[in-house]
Amino acid sequence: MVIPTIQLSVITIVLTVLLVICIASIAILYIKYRAVQRRNLQIEQQLLLSQMNPHFVFNSLTAIQSYIFRNEAHQASKYLASFAKLIRLILENSRIELNSLEREVTTLKHYLELQALRFEGRFEHKIEVDEQVDIDNVQIPPMLAQPFIENAIEHGFIHISEKGMLNIRFLAENKNCLVIEVEDNGIGIEKSRQLQMEKGKGHRSLATEITQERIRKIKCSKGINIEMSIIDIGTIDITRHGTLVKFKIPV
Repeated sequence: MVIPTIQLSVITIVLTVLLVICIASIAILYIKYRAVQRRNLQIEQQLLLSQMNPHFVFNSLTAIQSYIFRNEAHQASKYLASFAKLIRLILENSRIELNSLEREVTTLKHYLELQALRFEGRFEHKIEVDEQVDIDNVQIPPMLAQPFIENAIEHGFIHISEKGMLNIRFLAENKNCLVIEVEDNGIGIEKSRQLQMEKGKGHRSLATEITQERIRKIKCSKGINIEMSIIDIGTIDITRHGTLVKFKIPV
């Protein structure tokens, strides 16, 4: 049976319209899905950044209070101003997915200044930025390295006799890749694991878990593939100890 030309044309039009509707529906669903992903990432970002250790906040204010009691108004004013700037930056960072490297370095400087105040000379720190890095225009996820910096200060330096050393480096591997390194001379991953086992505890790095989850969500939402590696320095140089955390971020 031969289908009339007019009827064939109608069928073709109907099928075309249905196909367009299907494509449009899929596109709308995909857009909504991506929007939900972005919103989930923003919520996760805010939750992660709100997990700033409450002991850090309390102890920082206590340290500032001690200067007030000793009538060292200049030092108290200096650290209180640094604390206020840090809190403001953290609150601002919690509302954005990417941060300029310049703001990130400023945030870390305030954070480390207050941690140095808390621990009263227990460690020294240094922040290095490669001259090839465009500090104003490079955008990175905020506070990505902070959990490992905190981990080194709060736990890594406890079991060593010498002064703690913390080096944070922002390096240009090439024009399309920024490398962030957090290196300390703490006890190292393997020693930390052994101590946890001796205490009957399983080794569980909250800093690693939090950061890996952030990296997965950033890749899912923005397509940025961040690589992270954690190295026990003692395994590559038996004369040294400590941990090296490295991030490779496409820019």
